[in-house]
Amino acid sequence: MNYAELIVIALVLALDATVYSFSYGLILRVRRAVSSLWLALTVGAFQMAMPLLGFWGGQELRSYVDAWAPWIVLAVFLLLGLGIIRHAWVGQEDEAASATPLGLFALLLVGIATAIDALAVGACMALGDLVGCCLCPSQVVLAAGIVGIITFVCSLSAFHLARLLHRLPTRWLETLAGLLLIALGVKQLF
Repeated sequence: MNYAELIVIALVLALDATVYSFSYGLILRVRRAVSSLWLALTVGAFQMAMPLLGFWGGQELRSYVDAWAPWIVLAVFLLLGLGIIRHAWVGQEDEAASATPLGLFALLLVGIATAIDALAVGACMALGDLVGCCLCPSQVVLAAGIVGIITFVCSLSAFHLARLLHRLPTRWLETLAGLLLIALGVKQLF
């Protein structure tokens, strides 16, 4: 197994979760430690599970995901982004932090939306055209674990690095966060 290639793939797969975590870290000001851990654990777990599902689903699952993945991700991120922007500008007169920690349903949606492209990566692993060789199931589990850990670390780091921008007005930070999510969804189409 080519570990350098695997790490590059893991970093690319972690990008969506990292951007989401950074965006959410911009606007959340209460229960940050627990919320950041739950978010990082969720996206890391989904990034680990999706390649496994893709691997065992094989080519048939890959063709299904390739057709719908960009649209599913766009829809989820568009809804999340527009919701954040609307919340920033409608009915908020002061500049106090207004975001609340994500609930279970929202965490699951974010986990799926940020990891859906990992299904295709898992299917490619099943076909032997990623990380340098055909992988046996134990190697796929190891590769998926590396992807999950890298996603967890990137997500947690991005969430807390966003804290450096907290002195900016909340309304503008929420708008920026919403626009980042929408851009992330649009990116999936290209």
